[in-house]
Amino acid sequence: MRWMSSIWTKANLLHEYVFMILSVFRIVCVLLALVSRWLTRRRFVRLFNSFRRLFLSNPEAIQYCRRGMAFKCFCGTVTELVQLFMALIMVKKYLTFTLALGIWAIMTLTAIINVIITQYYIAMANIRGSYVLLNKELQEIMVEVRALEPSRRGVFVTKCCSLADRLDEIAGSQSELQALADRLSKTFEVQVFCMVLDFYLNSVANFYMVFSAGKYTNMTQEWPDIVLVMGAAFFVFYYLDNWISLYNVLDLLDLHAEMVKILDQRTLFLPGLDNRLEATFERFVLNLARNPFRIRFFGVFEANRFTSFAMGNSLLANSIFLIQYDMENF
Repeated sequence: MRWMSSIWTKANLLHEYVFMILSVFRIVCVLLALVSRWLTRRRFVRLFNSFRRLFLSNPEAIQYCRRGMAFKCFCGTVTELVQLFMALIMVKKYLTFTLALGIWAIMTLTAIINVIITQYYIAMANIRGSYVLLNKELQEIMVEVRALEPSRRGVFVTKCCSLADRLDEIAGSQSELQALADRLSKTFEVQVFCMVLDFYLNSVANFYMVFSAGKYTNMTQEWPDIVLVMGAAFFVFYYLDNWISLYNVLDLLDLHAEMVKILDQRTLFLPGLDNRLEATFERFVLNLARNPFRIRFFGVFEANRFTSFAMGNSLLANSIFLIQYDMENF
């Protein structure tokens, strides 16, 4: 705390409490994530093997998420490096072996949880890429069904049987992907919870520190210009990294909704389809209705746009509360 007071000569007790609470929660979150990973190691190995089989069966799915994976890794790496360089520059006058070891320990803990979340992102991106392929194939089937000519009876029945087989394969693949997504969420639920909590506390602290930099102007007067530039870069890449993770989940939900909309086009088909093909469509639609695709954690928290918006509102409200407390008491 002495080196922190030396750097922030005008820092108040609230700054120190925010810093300490954030550090403690970050350490607790990382420890929880590591303990959870160890306790679920067998499940994790089985999950890894399932994704390995998914990749080998659909290697072309990776092309739909390759850029996102690369950008995710880039943003996460830049965020970690910027944090490390900022810390080293800020404490270079007071740098000791003990302090350097402490900084390394905190950065290592943060990097561990980022690696775990990147693994979750890559796994979910693979499911998303597979969904893209399924939707494309399903759209092709819908086009072929609309082009059927019932007047050519022999060819018509053969074609309907072939389309029904392909539709059954899509339905089976979709069911497997949904089950895989459920297993993934259950395996990573503690790690994802820790990530969300870490993001929440970090964001509240970040907004408060931005306010403090404006209110206590002499607090940053001795900071090198490079630190201010790196601070802005950290803000950009940190929230970009988290947005990429959120978009990955929301886009997967959108792809599932798109699949449902594609199947709704069956009402435009001409009457007289083969009974087996009609039954296959109805069975597929019924299965989707009975088992809606949801990404849940602990059986309660559901990842979607509504919960993201609610979390954003809560984050903003608590940031304002912290700023108001500072203005009234310091």
